[in-house]
Amino acid sequence: MPRDQEILSWLYRYRYLRHDHLIRIFSPKSPKRFAERLGDLFHETGFINRPLLQAPLFDARATPMMYEISNKGVTYLEALKLLPHRAVTFSRRPRDSFNPQVLHTMMIIESLLETELATRSESDQRFVPVDEILARAPEATQKARNPLALPVRIDGRKTQLIPDAIYGIEHQINGESRYRFYALECERTSPAFRSGTATSSTRKKQAAYAAAIQAQAFKTHWGIPNIEVKIVGRD
Repeated sequence: MPRDQEILSWLYRYRYLRHDHLIRIFSPKSPKRFAERLGDLFHETGFINRPLLQAPLFDARATPMMYEISNKGVTYLEALKLLPHRAVTFSRRPRDSFNPQVLHTMMIIESLLETELATRSESDQRFVPVDEILARAPEATQKARNPLALPVRIDGRKTQLIPDAIYGIEHQINGESRYRFYALECERTSPAFRSGTATSSTRKKQAAYAAAIQAQAFKTHWGIPNIEVKIVGRD
C-alpha cells in the first residue's frame, strides 16, 4: 500500500519517530484507523519495531509510542527500489540494543523534523537531507569513516568538528534554485564555557566553526557553497 510505503520511508529517513510525529506528518482523516495500521505494520508484517530504548526513560502511559523501521522493512523498500535519502546518519543497531543518548538523539530528530515540516508548508522551499548532500560531496568524503567529520585547524592544531546533523533548504527565487546549508548542534548538557582544552563547550564549538567557515573547509569537504551553524537548546 502506498501509505505503508510512505510510513516506512519516513521511519527509514529519521530512524525514530513517535506516534505524534507520524500524526503531524500524515494528518490522517482517521487517527484511530492510522494507529491501527501502525499496529498492523508492527504485529502483522513486522516492517516496523517499537524500540526498547524508550522503556527505561519514558512512562509508557504518558508518552506516545515510538517506532523504527525493522530490517525486514528496509529489505522491503530495497526490493521496491524505494529507499529514500536519510535525514540523519545514525547507524542502525540491533533491535534489542539500548541507546544511552536517546534524549539527545530525539532532540536532533525533532529539530530536523520541525524544519522539514516547516518547509513543506512553503511552496518555494524544499528540505535537503544529509544523504542528498553527501551524494554530491567529494569522493574522499563519501568514503570517509564519518563523512560528517569536518577537518579544521585551531591555534595550529588539527582537529575535527562533527555536527549532530547537516541539512539544506532549497529556495526557488525567480525560477532559480538557491541553497542555504546548516550544521545542527543540539546542546542538552554541554556548558556554555569550560576552561580546559580537552572538554567540550558551546563556546569552543562556536570558535571551531568560525575557524572552519573562515577557511571554507565546508567547500572542500562537503562540496557545499555555504554553511550556517544552528545551535538548539541554549539561550
